[in-house]
Amino acid sequence: MKSKDLNMKNIIIVILVTVFSFWVINNFKIIGNILKIILNVMMPFIIGGVIAFILNIPMSKIEKLLKKKIRNKDGLVRTISITLSLMALILVLSFIALLIVPLLVDNIKNLIDNVPLLVENTKVFVLDLLDKYPDIQQELANSFNEATNWENIISNILTYLVNGAMGFISSLVSGFITFFTGIIFAIYMLSQKEYLIRISKKIVYSILDESKAKKVIEIGSLANRTFNKFILGQCSEAVILGFIMFIVCTLCRFPYALIIAVLTTITALIPIFGAFIAAGVGVVLIAISNPLQALCFIIVFLIIQQIEGNFIYPHVVGASVELSPMWTLFAAIIGGNLFGIVGMLLGLPIASILYAVIKNLVNNRLEEKKIKVS
Repeated sequence: MKSKDLNMKNIIIVILVTVFSFWVINNFKIIGNILKIILNVMMPFIIGGVIAFILNIPMSKIEKLLKKKIRNKDGLVRTISITLSLMALILVLSFIALLIVPLLVDNIKNLIDNVPLLVENTKVFVLDLLDKYPDIQQELANSFNEATNWENIISNILTYLVNGAMGFISSLVSGFITFFTGIIFAIYMLSQKEYLIRISKKIVYSILDESKAKKVIEIGSLANRTFNKFILGQCSEAVILGFIMFIVCTLCRFPYALIIAVLTTITALIPIFGAFIAAGVGVVLIAISNPLQALCFIIVFLIIQQIEGNFIYPHVVGASVELSPMWTLFAAIIGGNLFGIVGMLLGLPIASILYAVIKNLVNNRLEEKKIKVS
């Protein structure tokens, strides 16, 4: 009877799972819209959690230093640590904004001012090549004149800017409110992190039996340590790459060496391929003043990127999460191919966690079998 009841239960579970799977497939768009709404609602808290996780790294180190000097006042130490960590984050963001935004605005103005001259030079160059074909030359000249009617172009740009201004302002305000709410939520999480950890452990122990709960908590601790090391390693690698880019750009006398170096440092936080974003901006900025230098910059960047992607990144970041250079490169490429930028960011720490878990399982099994592998 028990076996029959068990078989019937399994059949019912399979039927329910099958029906649910078909329902999900048939209503995929509806489920996607619902998930998008939930994600939008939860976004401030997701951002807050990410900020709290990142700020916890410097905050923990500051707390250790302060506790040696300020004893028996944990609340005061926590408050000072959170404040200093937030100030550091705000200073970094302010430095980036004050350095990059004015330069980008100036260069966009220069680009707009130089576009008519660039188009005119291109027109003259192309028409000179067609001196032997006057009919084609005349038609092309008329086409150029129609395409470069600057009054119409400026009118269309202004119309586009006016139409998009309200949407941009609305998105900017909404993004600022979301980010500010995330900051507030992060402060609450940091101030009560021990309480949140204790609640999480209670939930795990209430759902699972004791042995499984301990394993889940061990994996959680391993994940926390791995992500902390990954963030530190990624930041170190980004600073190294930015410093190299600044030195090379200065030696090669490329313009905007500082802004390219800062952009490289920021975008290099995306593993392996992030620096290409900064390179694209650098090419545009340099091409405005000297297209030939922009071509040289591309060649120099590709050489630096090959050195960074194949040698610096696997050794610096891979060592921080205790992965060999081979597995580091493998995890970053596979993660990027499967899940894009998110996969690039999370592929390496997830691979490190899986590696540690599998390594422990294999070692434990070998110990049980009393086998030693040299």
